[in-house]
Amino acid sequence: MGALTISCETYDDYDKDRPTVAGFTVANKNIRGIPTGGQKSDVMTVFVSDVSSAARTLNIISVPVPNPDENPPASPANYSFDSTVTIPANEREGTVTITGIDGDGTLSSDRTYFRLEVEGGGDIVSGGKLTVGIQK
Repeated sequence: MGALTISCETYDDYDKDRPTVAGFTVANKNIRGIPTGGQKSDVMTVFVSDVSSAARTLNIISVPVPNPDENPPASPANYSFDSTVTIPANEREGTVTITGIDGDGTLSSDRTYFRLEVEGGGDIVSGGKLTVGIQK
């Protein structure tokens, strides 16, 4: 004996005027082996929930690290990142370069953290945040 189900739903009432969600595609990244007096970089992907016929430039901002007792915050002197990401026209992804820095010799062999997000506002909703661990 089988069951038959029929759905009469349509997508006519789907909200097409939703705001764009933009965020990082991964939640965590580690940059290890930063040389004394040097730096090491990696490229991370930012994803947007819709496609636009025009290129979009979004701001990347630093936000507080959650649980700072367990995840000690990195000194701003020990990292840098692209302050914007451009999503090309008709695309849904762009990239941001993040860098761990030991320019002044203060970076520890113990991991410290910083956190980034796409700045929300207007028709952009901030999505996935990126927590980065850095260490020598």
